[in-house]
Amino acid sequence: MHTTTSIGKTAVHSESKSARRGFFFHSKRLLKWLGILLIVLVLLGIAFQTIATQIDNRTYAPRGQLYTVNGRQMHMVCLGQSSAGEPTVVLQAGGANESLWWVRVQSQLAERVRVCAYDRAGLGWSEPADTPRDPATLVGELHDLLAVAGIQPPYVMAGHSFGAILTRVYAAQYPNEVAGLALVDGMPLELKGLSAAEFAAYRWPSYAVQAPFWVIYHLGVGRLWVARSTAAMGYPPAIARELAAYTLRNQTCATDLAEHGYDATWALMQAALAAEDLGNLPLAVLWASESGTNQPDYAAYRQEVADYSTNSVTRTIEGADHGSILGNEQYARQVSDAILAVINAALIGEPLAIQQ
Repeated sequence: MHTTTSIGKTAVHSESKSARRGFFFHSKRLLKWLGILLIVLVLLGIAFQTIATQIDNRTYAPRGQLYTVNGRQMHMVCLGQSSAGEPTVVLQAGGANESLWWVRVQSQLAERVRVCAYDRAGLGWSEPADTPRDPATLVGELHDLLAVAGIQPPYVMAGHSFGAILTRVYAAQYPNEVAGLALVDGMPLELKGLSAAEFAAYRWPSYAVQAPFWVIYHLGVGRLWVARSTAAMGYPPAIARELAAYTLRNQTCATDLAEHGYDATWALMQAALAAEDLGNLPLAVLWASESGTNQPDYAAYRQEVADYSTNSVTRTIEGADHGSILGNEQYARQVSDAILAVINAALIGEPLAIQQ
């Protein structure tokens, strides 16, 4: 009896061992094929992104002129004419965005004044730069571009999102050139009060946040929805497709990650802190009612922005979100009217609030 039981136990043990071996064998095989499939999908994504980018680059062409700035080509498009003594409007796009995002506002303003929109290095049709993408460098490049293009001050500058911060930095760095500002749904800097030691804790989390964007760009995944997203902002279909083409290039990804990298963000916060006192410079602050910046948690931030100048007005554009505030014709018209009010206040020297 004892012998039979031992033999039975041995047989069961052997069968169990064999089953485990079979399970591990099939699992290993499955993982192998999953790995092969993943590699194939990655290669297909890279090929798709490469071919699509080449097609986009052949399809679209610069809308303005290319100027040589610090040995690189930078793109700027200027429309309209200003009367004697009137400032030129300079438009600054947001993160990963180029001059075309301002197409509605620029065409509206061109009916009345001279207005220029440009591409930061590495965006749109401007060549990439190998220099740091900190704010001092970015606004310095804009300053050089305007000089090379013969666009003389004074300027009224308008910036959207990330560009809203850069317009303030420009005004602080070149105060004698700027006659007024318009900040359009500006990007908040929630960590700007941190010390260098406190901010250091965000180094690796910032890299972790950037990694998925790199994958989305380089595998062409963003092409599945970005064109529809820009169209939903209110841009005409042809413009929406062109915007998507510029936004989805690997070059745009590299530039955006450089402009929002750990070191660049620290420099941006310090430059923004130094550009919070604009004196009595005419300042129009525009918010989109459906944007994240219009949530109760940002009430203090919105008031802080309004206080950057003693000559400011704040408007909320009802129904607009962060993108449609520029893409929708009706919302863009309200942005254009606010910029024209800033120009008028700068010319006649009366408080901006009287012009509303």
